Amino acid sequence: MAPGAGESSPMLRELIGNLPAVVLAGRTNVGKSTLFNRLSGHGRAIISAEAGTTRDLNVARLSHEGRDFALVDSAGLDLAAQQTEARLATAQAAGAIANAALVIFVVDGRAGVGGADQELFDLVRAAGRPVIVAVNKIDHPGQDAAVAEAYALGAAEVIAVSAAHGRGLDTLLDTVAALLPSPAGAPTAELPDLRLGLVGRPNVGKSSLLNRLVGYERALVADRPGTTRDPVDVILEHDGKVLRLVDTAGIRRPTRVAGDLEQHSVQRAIETIRRADVLALVIDAVEGITDQDARIARLIDHNDRALMVVCNKWDAARGAGKRVPAFVRHAHQRYPFLEYAPLIFTSALTGDGIRDLLPTALRAGEAWRAHFQTALLNRILAEALAAMDPPLVAGRRLKLMYVTQVATSPPRLVFFSNLERELPAHYVRFLETRFRAALGLAGSGTPLRLEFRRATRSTSQARSGEEEPHTG
Repeated sequence: MAPGAGESSPMLRELIGNLPAVVLAGRTNVGKSTLFNRLSGHGRAIISAEAGTTRDLNVARLSHEGRDFALVDSAGLDLAAQQTEARLATAQAAGAIANAALVIFVVDGRAGVGGADQELFDLVRAAGRPVIVAVNKIDHPGQDAAVAEAYALGAAEVIAVSAAHGRGLDTLLDTVAALLPSPAGAPTAELPDLRLGLVGRPNVGKSSLLNRLVGYERALVADRPGTTRDPVDVILEHDGKVLRLVDTAGIRRPTRVAGDLEQHSVQRAIETIRRADVLALVIDAVEGITDQDARIARLIDHNDRALMVVCNKWDAARGAGKRVPAFVRHAHQRYPFLEYAPLIFTSALTGDGIRDLLPTALRAGEAWRAHFQTALLNRILAEALAAMDPPLVAGRRLKLMYVTQVATSPPRLVFFSNLERELPAHYVRFLETRFRAALGLAGSGTPLRLEFRRATRSTSQARSGEEEPHTG
């Protein structure tokens, strides 16, 4: 049965009115109802019922980022159903999909993506509606290999979520809001190619940079710190790419945050970090990189986001005798973890260096989402092993057998070895440096995550029978 074969419930249409419908679809037992309850904030409730149907649609009205919509939980799709109730439930779900503004296709990340998921996804996509794939039950980063499998379905957007623990739901809602029609009924919006956030301490020039980039006074600018309280969104186009640029309130040390209003502003800025793809950490070049700047950079890194450091007020810093090579050298010596982040030298006052900001952000975003062939990764591993013998770990020689990419955003590589113990830090740094250089990620702005696992018999068998596993 094609998804468009069902009829939309009149009662459902009456309940949601003119709101666009966002329909949760997928196989049975993948966690759609748990996700519905988590997103709607209440327990499962039967809101619309077809006569003779025991598996009903649930509806909740939600609002996110200025988009109002009806979230619809549908029964599991079962094309081989024999029982009347199951067939009716599948037909009802198909009718909801046919009349949806957007479909969230849910798969079980623990069970993996199989042929049944692919068949149902192809049918859902044939309905002609935008589709987001939500890989559910991804409770921690160690399960991200399942997300890589979901890319094989062919969806443009694949998002890891945990309905049980609330992981990834902000990203899912942001994506839904970006794809839904505007309240005025404009055509469905396309996702931006990049979400770029401007973050930093108060009064370093974030709003002035935003105004320079957009060419008009979009953000309020004042000499007094703390002028910006809520994030300010601007859509920009550069080199054929669409960017959503977000200016945020300054982030001060927790001990210096004064009052509930500033606390709210700082929390919103931190939420922006979690929602963005790339963060431009704006610093005052006259002061140099401070410890608070480094704390914000670590927060960005902790949230797995790409990072670029914008050294603003460089006209004043240059007038004070500072020079770029010495500035970069000092920054890397004091904060070595920042070596992967490109440094851009700008002046919001004069416009110097502004033209480098967006191209650098786009390159960082591309690196952050990069996919690499498994064969290439293992060639780089072989070259690294030839360049430096693996160390002894607890008296045993480390053997690295195989490497594969299990996730993107940022790239995450898993190395399979003969040991379970933690590897020496110097050897991990050596491997990261080699892989960054060989993959073109040196100074790219993206974190590169390396994980090490002991190879099992099943891993070795899979490796021997697999020329080029899918990465994602």
